[in-house]
Amino acid sequence: MLNKQKDEIQQKALQKWIEAGKKGTCEIITGLGKTFISLHALYTMPRDDKVHLFLAETVDRKKDLIDDINKYNKLFDVNVTEDYKLKFLCYQSAYKLKGHKYGLVIADEIHDSLSPAYSQFYIRNYYDAIIGLSATVDKAKKYTIGGRLITKGDMLRSIAPICFKYSINQGQKEETARKLKVYIIKHKLDNINKNIQAGSKKKRFYQTELAAYTYWDKVHKQAWFISDEHDRALKIKITATKRSQILYNLESKVVVIKKLLSNLKSQTIIFGNSLESLFKITQNVVSSRNSDAMNERIRFAFEQGNINVIGSFKKLKQGANLPGLDNCVIMSYYSTDKDFIQRIGRLRNNGAIGYVFILLTENTQEEVWFSKMMEGIDNLDLTYFNNIEECLISLKN
Repeated sequence: MLNKQKDEIQQKALQKWIEAGKKGTCEIITGLGKTFISLHALYTMPRDDKVHLFLAETVDRKKDLIDDINKYNKLFDVNVTEDYKLKFLCYQSAYKLKGHKYGLVIADEIHDSLSPAYSQFYIRNYYDAIIGLSATVDKAKKYTIGGRLITKGDMLRSIAPICFKYSINQGQKEETARKLKVYIIKHKLDNINKNIQAGSKKKRFYQTELAAYTYWDKVHKQAWFISDEHDRALKIKITATKRSQILYNLESKVVVIKKLLSNLKSQTIIFGNSLESLFKITQNVVSSRNSDAMNERIRFAFEQGNINVIGSFKKLKQGANLPGLDNCVIMSYYSTDKDFIQRIGRLRNNGAIGYVFILLTENTQEEVWFSKMMEGIDNLDLTYFNNIEECLISLKN
């Protein structure tokens, strides 16, 4: 039944793209086969000598694309690589191209290309058709180009406007996405252990998490009242970054996550905004600090079930297929729903309930980020716990 529903959604998306003149973006939650939609789109193109492009954020995405193509070939009894010249490029390389002509451009995670630099690919090159793929686009983000403000939404409308949309709320309601239980674990800043370095290089000292965060939060609020516009903007940016880095690197979070992991027996992915914190929890972190070979070894070991925990900051949040995954732990996050949807999207629908654990540090900016992140998402099963101990008791019952 699920496969039939997924196929129907893919066909609707394809039809809407065709009706839009083969120029549009499909904004669909993870797990419903966005890559298959793009391959369906490829098979609507003439079989001539033109090269078609699959553009993605990182070269890591190529492995998953090859896996998806092999599944597609087997399922539909076709051969993409023989029938079409499909070339893979990352956005970091593609934006430097100029004057090239292509058939279909598949812009995977198209939101990653909506910047003044990367969007140059669409301006400087020619193509017959384009299909953008994304779980969600932060359309309000602004850039200044040529002295005028332009948003990501403006860029998307000029390149490949949204022609089909399927939200997380629809996925939960229609049970096409994995059924999730979301556990929000509250915790407090540590006011005992002095583990945050402060002061200058010549005069260093250490503060508790509470003292460090309170100081930078106070300075950040004061920055808004600086009279000089340039100084105000700079101070706000610096203090916001300092405050965020404290939250991303809390030792108290590491302790909580380790307690949680000791009670989770099935395969788990941990997302954080600090590689330092992730490495304190597990050495099995797929990151830019590793060689490609090491990242592949970690992923292979996880996919084979030889390790139960894998960590990631950005590398695995979008596009990565991780079969057997049951738990998603989010130890730090941003205020946008985009990253949240991508992260929980790693829990592919296998008919079983998936579990999401989110840490929420009380009386900090995280409460604001969490509220904004969850705006418009109203079909998730949320349970709040006052601390990790309450959560662990619930897991045992």
